[in-house]
This record gives sequence, structure tokens and C-alpha cells, in this order.
Amino acid sequence: MDDTLFFFMALTLLGVWIFVSGRRRKKAAEELRSQVVKGAFVMLTSGIYGSIVNVKDDRVELETAPGQKLTVAIGAVRSIEKKLVKPAARKASSPASKTKTPDAKTRAKPTKSGSSK
Repeated sequence: MDDTLFFFMALTLLGVWIFVSGRRRKKAAEELRSQVVKGAFVMLTSGIYGSIVNVKDDRVELETAPGQKLTVAIGAVRSIEKKLVKPAARKASSPASKTKTPDAKTRAKPTKSGSSK
């Protein structure tokens, strides 16, 4: 009798957990869909980034590069991202530029391996 009671309690808890997590996932999907508007910068499930140019029914038109547009399903939008900022050009005084690379005269010459006479 105890085993049967434990089984039904575990099954009930599993059902409640599945129901609650499904509601949470549905709410998150609706919130994301409300943020999919023209001008938003998004990432697709495939990892492609782009700005939304047009939203029509269940499709989204993205501009991935200037003049390059993709039309994808609205469900392919994974997240709304912050606009990526290109890093500034490195200055000549950066630490990476201070390290000296050996010139052709000071480089070690490769040795022949194999025979040692």
C-alpha cells in the first residue's frame, strides 16, 4: 500500500511540475514575441544577428549586413540583444604592439632531423 501511495504522489508532483514549467515557458515566449518589433536587434536560434526591418504575420525580415536581408519565421528569434559596438582601433601604444617580434636575421633556423652523421 505504501509503495502505491508513493508512486501516485510522485506522479502527481511530476504532473504539477510539467504544468508549471510549461506555463512559465509560454509566458516567456509571449514576452519575447511582444519585444519583436521593427528596429530591434535580435539573435536567431542559428546564431545569426540582425536588425528587424519588417514584421509580418509569422515572419520577420532581418538586415544582417547593409543591403543583406533574410526572411525567417518569428519563432526563430531566440533573444533580443543589445546593439553590438565595434571595438575601437588599437593604438600604437597598446601593450600588444610593444612586444617585439624577431626579424629575419635573429630568428632561429629550422634544424634538419633524421640523419645524424
